[in-house]
Amino acid sequence: MVSDTIKKQEVVAKNPMMMKPADIQADDSLEAAVVRNLQAYFETLNGMRPHHELYPMVMQAVEKPLLEFAMKRTGHNKCAAAQLLGINRNTLHKKLQFYKLI
Repeated sequence: MVSDTIKKQEVVAKNPMMMKPADIQADDSLEAAVVRNLQAYFETLNGMRPHHELYPMVMQAVEKPLLEFAMKRTGHNKCAAAQLLGINRNTLHKKLQFYKLI
């Protein structure tokens, strides 16, 4: 049984996208998840240089699902979503257009 748990942890460590909410520990933070995913990304590169600039790639990977989450959480109310995110409604509107979410 213990070896099955270790094998599962190894598979999840190699591919963090396989994580399910039940796999996430109470002490996992958003920062830890980002670091884990970055480490996995660089492991897949096998020492090669990334094809894209890292900062915009990470920001887009995080921002789009964040916007989707905020919109769903607020029933697609832009004013409420902007308030939840702590950004101006016009900024939210531009970002939703950029990611083709409206």
